[in-house]
Amino acid sequence: RRGQQPLSCELGTTHSMGIFERVSYLAGNWWFPWLVALGSGVNMFTLVFGGVLAACYVTAVLTRPKYWFATATINAFGTIIGVVLVVYLVQVNGTDYITDRFPSVFKSDKWGWIEENVEKYGPFGVVLTSAAPIVLHPVILFAMLAKMNTAVLVGCIFVGRVLKYSIMAQCALTAPGMLRYFGGKKLVDVAKKES
Repeated sequence: RRGQQPLSCELGTTHSMGIFERVSYLAGNWWFPWLVALGSGVNMFTLVFGGVLAACYVTAVLTRPKYWFATATINAFGTIIGVVLVVYLVQVNGTDYITDRFPSVFKSDKWGWIEENVEKYGPFGVVLTSAAPIVLHPVILFAMLAKMNTAVLVGCIFVGRVLKYSIMAQCALTAPGMLRYFGGKKLVDVAKKES
């Protein structure tokens, strides 16, 4: 099934479409959320595609609004594939693997909040921090240092990310201005342009 097509596509003028219109055109396809999810998994190793992936995710939700929860779950699944690989690499190489490979992540002012939530609240703290608009590397590190069971860690991150992406989807559908907490003004602009 093909997704919604912008008027310009129906008129046969796809060559004159801008990048936003092209993404919007593709976002209505059943496979687009899976593509964004794959990007979310890869981003666990690059950390540079967050804004683009957030915009693509919001576009996918707005293009197929009745599938918002499936889109949220698919995106969380893609993130979890990356999380599982990071956890495995930390298990094999030690916790220095994560701090050496992603030093900028650990300069965040949210470091103390993440550490406190994971240490004080255990699995619930992992769910809470995973639902926040933050990178997951510190969550993984603190949970592994606390000797949290790997399956519990991955499960809690999955639940947290489903919550995060569900909240983002509902914001995109009902209150686009709230997306500023997930990606700044540009993400709000994407949601308002698409809706």
